[in-house]
Amino acid sequence: MRIFAAFIAEDKTAFMDGFIQGKKISDFKDNRGNKMKDIVLRKRLEDYDSQISDVYKKSSGYVHLSDVAFYSSVCAKDNYRIEFSVGLPIREEANEILIEGADAFIHYTLLQYQLLQAVVESKKRVDENSIL
Repeated sequence: MRIFAAFIAEDKTAFMDGFIQGKKISDFKDNRGNKMKDIVLRKRLEDYDSQISDVYKKSSGYVHLSDVAFYSSVCAKDNYRIEFSVGLPIREEANEILIEGADAFIHYTLLQYQLLQAVVESKKRVDENSIL
């Protein structure tokens, strides 16, 4: 979503300068005058990818330590014991959650590729026309 923000920023140069300086993306406006909060970016991305909201909700749960992330790190053991696991080794029971996270990563990567591919193709057309 951060890369997408660069494409729809009201002032692309100011956005890139601010981004490099570590400013919050939500402090900048998009080309429709909206502050670029996650919800705005997510809604705008839906024009390109109808699944983005579902993928975002699932993946942000891991980033923001939601109940899904917490419960995937806790495992019931015998005699009313629980085991809390962070880091390695990874329990076999965590595979489903890890695969879901990997699927979200792959989804974002493919979306990013799709968006950047349009830029590459546009650049090729400009380069070809400037040679003539």
